[in-house]
Amino acid sequence: YDNAGFYVDSDKKGRHPLHHSGAFYMQEPSAMFTVNCLKFRGDEKVLDMCAAPGGKSIQIANRIPNGVLVSNEIVKSRSEILFSNIERMGLRNVIISNDSPENIANAYGDCFDVVVVDAPCSGEGMFRKGEEVSQHWNEGLDEMCAIRQMEILKNADKTLKQNGYLIYSTCTYAVQENEEVVKQFLKEFDYELINIEYQHSKGIDLPQTVRLYPHENKGEGQFVALLKKKSENLSVGSSSQKLTNSKITNDFLKENGLTIKDVYEYKNYSYYTPDRDLVKKSVNYVSLGVRLGEVKLNRFEPYHNFFTAFGDNIKNQLELSFDDLRVKKYLRGETLDIEFPDGFGVVKVNGCSLGGFKMSKGKFKNHYPKGLRDF
Repeated sequence: YDNAGFYVDSDKKGRHPLHHSGAFYMQEPSAMFTVNCLKFRGDEKVLDMCAAPGGKSIQIANRIPNGVLVSNEIVKSRSEILFSNIERMGLRNVIISNDSPENIANAYGDCFDVVVVDAPCSGEGMFRKGEEVSQHWNEGLDEMCAIRQMEILKNADKTLKQNGYLIYSTCTYAVQENEEVVKQFLKEFDYELINIEYQHSKGIDLPQTVRLYPHENKGEGQFVALLKKKSENLSVGSSSQKLTNSKITNDFLKENGLTIKDVYEYKNYSYYTPDRDLVKKSVNYVSLGVRLGEVKLNRFEPYHNFFTAFGDNIKNQLELSFDDLRVKKYLRGETLDIEFPDGFGVVKVNGCSLGGFKMSKGKFKNHYPKGLRDF
C-alpha cells in the first residue's frame, strides 16, 4: 500500500526502543489505503475530522512537510491518545483539537485543501479481530451510522475550499454506510467522484470507489471514496485565537541552543505553533503544535514533546544504539552513569529522539514520562 509501509511478524514490535522513539507506527494495513489514495503536493492545509488514534494523521503529516494538519477527535479520552501518538512521532506540523464536527465547521469555513473523514461506522470490516468488535453490532446500527456519517460529511464540506479533495472512508462492508452515503452526498453537494486506481474490488455501483477485503489483501475490510469539490464555499471561518509570548520560554530555548519562532502560551503550556491563523477562538485544543513545556515558579519545565520534536536541535545529545543496555535502563526511568555538562539534554536512539534528561552537579535525572516507561 505504501513505499514506507512494511509488515511485521509480532505485535511486540510496539515495545522496541525505535517504536518508543517514533521511528515507526503500527497500523492496520488496509487503513493505510485511505490516505494513499491521494497524491499530496506537500504544502496543503489538511483536516483529519475523526482522527484518533492517529495512524492516518501521522501518514498525512509526513506527506505535507511544508503544510499543516488539524487533527480533530470529538472524544476527550481518544484525543489524548491521539496526542500521545503525535508526540511520540515528534511531528511539528500537527494541531490537535477536541471538538464536535459542527464547531470545527463553524470555525474553519473555507479553510482546507484536503479533508479526511474516516467516519465512525458499524465496524463490520473488523469482525475478524474477535468477538469484542462484533458484539457491539445490532440490526439498526448501519442506519444510525449512515445518518451520523452524512452529518459529519455536511460539516466537512463547510471547511473545504473549492477544488479541494474530500476523502471518505469506513471500516465496514455495509452498503448503506458506504456507497449509499456517497450517493446521497453527491445529490446534495456539488462534488465530482474521482476514480481510485485499484487492481481488486471496486465499489458496488460506484466503480470509482474501492472496497478492500481480507481475501484480496493482507488486511481487514475498508471502503474508500475520493471526491473533488466543484463549487465555491460560501461559509467563512471564525477569527483566530489571540496568543501571547513568554520571555521565560524563549530564554530557555536559547540556553539549549534553539531559536524557535511562533512560540505561544495556551492553557498554561508553551507551544510551537506551525500556523497561528489555524488556532481559532471557538475551538477546544489539546495541542497547538508542539507542547514545549510550562513555566513554574519563574522557571521553564520542558515537556516530553519538546524532546521528541526538537531533539535534533538541542545542544546536549546522548547518542545510543537501540541494543545498548542503557536504552532499556532509560526506558525504565533509571539513572544513567554519564558525563555531560549541567543542563538539559536529549537521549537519541539510532538518530531518533527518545526523550529528555537533566544533568545537575554531575548527576543524571531521567525525564522519560512515568506513564510511558517500559521494560
